This record gives sequence, structure tokens and C-alpha cells, in this order.
Amino acid sequence: MPLRFATEPRISRRLLGRQDPQDLLSQRMPWIMGGMALWALLILLRLLWLQGVEHQRYRAKAEQQHTTTVPVPPIRGELRDRRGEPLAISIKVESLFADPRVFYPDYKPGKGEDRQWGNPDRKAASEVAAKLAPILEQTKGQVLDKLLKKKTFVYLERHLPPMKVASIRGMELDGIEFQPESRRFYPRGSLAAQIIGFTNIDGLGQLGIEQSYDRQLAGVKGELIAPRDAHGKLLILQENYSQIPVNGASLQLSLDASIQHIVEDALEEGMRVSRPRTAYAVVVDPQSGEILAMAGTPTFDPNHILPKKFRNRAESELNAGEREELRRELERQKAARKVHPVEDVYEPGSTMKIFTAAIALEERKVRLGERIDCLGGRWLYSPKVPPITDTHQHGVLTFEEVLWQSSNVGAAKIGIRLDPSIHYQYLRKFGFGDATGLNFPGESQGRMIAPDRWSVPTQYTFSYGYGLSTTPLQILMAGCALANGGKLMQPILVQRIFNDKGLLMKEFKPTVRGQVVSEETANLMKETLKGVLTQGTGKRAKLDNGIESFGKTGTSRKIGADGKYDPKRHFASYMGFFPADRPQFGVLVMLDDPAGDTTGGDVAAPLFKRIGDNILRFRETSPDPDREADLKLSLRDWPVSETDEAAVHVERGRVPDLRGLSLKAAIHRVVLVGGNPRVETGSTSTATRVLSQTPEPGAPLEPGTVVKIKAGLP
Repeated sequence: MPLRFATEPRISRRLLGRQDPQDLLSQRMPWIMGGMALWALLILLRLLWLQGVEHQRYRAKAEQQHTTTVPVPPIRGELRDRRGEPLAISIKVESLFADPRVFYPDYKPGKGEDRQWGNPDRKAASEVAAKLAPILEQTKGQVLDKLLKKKTFVYLERHLPPMKVASIRGMELDGIEFQPESRRFYPRGSLAAQIIGFTNIDGLGQLGIEQSYDRQLAGVKGELIAPRDAHGKLLILQENYSQIPVNGASLQLSLDASIQHIVEDALEEGMRVSRPRTAYAVVVDPQSGEILAMAGTPTFDPNHILPKKFRNRAESELNAGEREELRRELERQKAARKVHPVEDVYEPGSTMKIFTAAIALEERKVRLGERIDCLGGRWLYSPKVPPITDTHQHGVLTFEEVLWQSSNVGAAKIGIRLDPSIHYQYLRKFGFGDATGLNFPGESQGRMIAPDRWSVPTQYTFSYGYGLSTTPLQILMAGCALANGGKLMQPILVQRIFNDKGLLMKEFKPTVRGQVVSEETANLMKETLKGVLTQGTGKRAKLDNGIESFGKTGTSRKIGADGKYDPKRHFASYMGFFPADRPQFGVLVMLDDPAGDTTGGDVAAPLFKRIGDNILRFRETSPDPDREADLKLSLRDWPVSETDEAAVHVERGRVPDLRGLSLKAAIHRVVLVGGNPRVETGSTSTATRVLSQTPEPGAPLEPGTVVKIKAGLP
């Protein structure tokens, strides 16, 4: 029988000082699971925190890293004259900007001071600056400083010409992008520059209409959210607008570019012949108050505000000689930008006599043909004040002859017949002492003291134009009241405002400020003042072809540094109206300090004749100037033409062939090659095609060279 051994249960042996693994597992498992659960809970809470509380902040950070907000300025509205000729337009250009974040490898996004820039990659930025500097005509250091500014958007150069854009775009530089903008361009150059004004690099109006109507012209800016691709390049797409820009309104002015040219040409002749400090003139339609031309000397070209050598340079970068040159240039520009007809105040002198006479006629204090003793040209009306004197020893003159011969003594004798308060009220009704309502920057009100402050000589001197001050525009508008039947009109410089679609938004109609004198008195004055040209001091103002006009000369002495009237310094002026039966044009010409002891009849009257004769010749050959200009045909949507200018290639440095092109296409081609277009129109008011050009096609063209374009009906 085989032997069998009893088996006993196997008892596990513990190692000395060690627990069994199963015991360890059972003891540690709760801790492990608890730790994992806690870890999962923390992750869940963190996710909830990030997705809930911190969601917007991290989303904003992501957007800052992957997108850039690019400002998009609207296209500024156009300025056109009363015939629709362009005076100020905006053309599409591109500006170069940088995103300096590209050159900061450790940049961390945030808002404001929360951004962390770290140290820049100067080597990469320096390489980019070295490539851009020659094209931008800046030093490498200037470009590098801009690239390393701690900003998310920095302009490197505004309004680049097309050739520079093409050169830079071909380099495909990191962090360098282009932004579409518009640049203000003035096709007529300096024509009416003081009235039109100009804009700065940011498109803000700085003078004249550009300043006073800046809000309407500017429009509303937009914003573009530009995403970045995998290489950090901006993808500027129109559908990414966060705010669509609204283009500015266009203004049709009352100015007539052809009449403006006539006036400016006459002033240049006056400067050459009489050598005054300045010369200026205004032409107004007496019936409506519309300003047809307003000019002064010196003037400026709004297309070139600063010489090229001073652009893109801080004053600290200039040497002593350049700083002095810049200072003189800025002083010259300040003088050239002054709008003398609305800003200057002066004592009008003899021109005021016609208003004294009109008031006396209206109040029945004098009658036509009445004889007035002018006392041999010297009247000591009070022992306490200097006598009133005339330039000639006039004896007895009729009422009309007092005006024809411009007698101070006769005018004073007429003036003092008026009650002082009545005299003062009429002068205020004529507009003296008040702004004209033109809404033009820098307009002066003039000065006229009330009767309770008059001294012994005040009414005497008021009667022949001393003791009060006025602007040239004020006195011309007062003269228009005698030319139109006694109505003081508010001057108009803007006729209509159109939105960017060409729809009429607002129209400025003629406004009568008040009936100053009766139509009968105004007609009597018109007939009387005809004699100034036939028998008096204004013979040199007589127009050609038997066209009748009427007016008055003016010569007023200026006060010197000693507070006394300087016999060697004076204003010479002439104010006239034509045709005499129903005046359509009122003209005031003034010369400030003409050379020699000359009078208004000597130097200002001939300029009136030159202006008047040329206006009449122009009107004979031009269509109706009052037709409504078609402002729906806008030049702003460039490049567009019937020949598809986008596909036209022009040779840089050569004058393109412009003959037969539309005016719009011709201007665009000249801008493309770096030239400076100057538009001249013929005798017609509609310029549709280029008739001739200077220089000839193919001629060498340096940047900024003027290309004259003569346009008209083919």
C-alpha cells in the first residue's frame, strides 16, 4: 500500500519588516484613486475656469496673436468749381507699414502695459531696414528705429508712388505690409489754393474749404481685421471689415476756375508793375452773393507743402543751415496761406464815400445836383483837431462831383448832416462791424465804435473812410447792395453738397441779410457812380467795347509805428460793377503799399479793367455757367477708364502719351510715372479730352516735373 502524506495549508511567509503586496495594494489603492480623482477634478476645474471665466481673455490673446486691426481711412470728398471742373480730388495710393512684433521673438500679447516685448532680433530688423532704406530715401537708422518701436502698427512711409510699391512688394519682407489709402491731389496746382486749402498727411483739412468743411469731406473711417497666414503674413480682405468706411461728401463751389485764373493772372501783373507788398481781389455775383473768384499774393502749391529735402526728417536731424532754411520756408508759407480778403482789416478810405452818399440820399439830407462848397480842399472844422484836406483844391462841387473827384471835405459835409445814431445804424445794416456769414476760417469782423463813444472828429472821418476798419470782402458785399437794388446778400462759397453716391444732400441758396436802402436810392447811386469812370478818378477802369460799369477808387493811408498816418504807405483799391444796367460781376482790387505815391485810380483801376475785359471775353465763348455740374462722375475710383488703366503700362522716367485720353486717364498716367499734372482748359467749360501736352510724349521726366495738360472738347 503506497504511502500517503498528509498536506497542510501553505502559510505565506512575510519578510522580516515588510508587508504583503496584497495588503499594500489594498491600503494604497484608495489613496491612488483619490489622487487621480483629485487630479481629474483639478483638470476639470481648470478647464471650466479657462472655458468659462477666462474664455474671453484667452480668446482676445489669440486674436492679438493671429490678427491685426488695420485702420481704413475713407476716401475724402471732392471739390469742384461751379462748372464741375475738379479742384481737389483723392487718388488711391498705398502706404507702407510694419508690425514690429515680428522682430520681437519673445513677444507675449496683452493690453497696454501688459504686453511683454522681450529683446528684439536686431539682426533681422537691420537686414530689413538695409533693404528698405534706399527705396524710401531714408537712412538705415531711421528705418530701424521704426521697425523696433514697441507698437503693433508703425507707418514707414505714407503715400508711396507705384514704382516704389512694386519694388518693395517684390522683396516679400517679413513684418512689412501695405495699406490702401487715398492722397489729396489738386489738379490746378496753386489755383485758388488759399480758398481751397490743403490737407495734412492724415487727411485733415488745414486751411480754407478743406478746413471749414472738414467734417463733411472727411467721411467716417473704418477698421479692417486682418488675419495672419502660417508665415505671419497679413491677409487684407474686404470681407474682413469690422467697420466699413463711409466716403466723404463732395462740394460744388461757387468759384469759377476760369475767372479765378483771370484774377490771379491780373494780380501777377499788378505785382510786377506796381511792386506792392501784396495784392488781392474778389469777384462776386451781386445778385446772388456767390463768390466767383478770390485770390491773393503770394500763394503756394498745395501739392508740395514742404520741399522734398525736409520731408520725413525731424528738426533735430537738420544742421544749423537747414534749420534756418526751414524757418524761412515756414514763414514764407505762413504769409502765402493768408486769405487777405477775409482776414485783413483796413481803413477803407475813399471807397466809404459812396455809402455816406447813399445814406444821405435815402434820408433826404442831400439831393442830386446840390452844390457843396469844398473850401479849396481844406476844412478846419475844429481848432482842436487837424483839418480835413483834399489832394486837389476843389471849390464848389455838385453832389455827384464830390464822388467823382473823391473830395474828403465834400464827403464830410454830407456825412455830418446825418444824425449820428442813424448814420451808425445804416453802416451796421451795410454789414460793417459784423462777420459776413461766409463761415470761413480766420474771418475778421472789422471794427466800428458806437455813437456814445464817438469823439469830435469821428463822424467826419467815418464819412470819408477813416476811424473804422473793414475787410475787403465786407466792403465789396456792401457795394453789391447798391448794385442789386439795395439788398445786402450773404456771400456764398459752397453751392451744393453731394454724398459719395452723387446725390444732392444740401443746397445753399441766395440769402438776403436785409434791405439796406431803397431800390430808388440804389439806382440813383448806380447812375451817379458811372461818372467816376467818365469824368472822375476811375477813368483807367473803363471797359472795352462800350460796356458800361460804375465804381469807386480808394486810397487810404496806413498808420505807422508812431501812431500817425504815414504819407508814404497806403492801400490803393478800386471797386466796380458791370454791366451797369444789371450787374453780374462786382470786383474789388486792392494793392498793399504799391511803389510810389500812387492812387487807386492809378494802379487798381487798370487791374479792374483787365479782369473785367477778360471775364467778358470768356463769357462770350463759354456755355451757361449756371448749369448744374454732374458730380456723379467721380475721379475717386481710380484706376478706372474706358481703356482699363489697370492694365496700362507706363515707362518710369518718360512722359507718357496723353493725347486723346480722357482727363481722368491722363492725370492717372502722369501720377503713375511720378510727374505732377497741371490741367489747363480752353474757353469751354467742359474738358473731356486731352488736346495737347507739355513736355512731348517720350521726353525724359524727373520725379515731380510738371506735365501741363490742355483739355477741352475734341
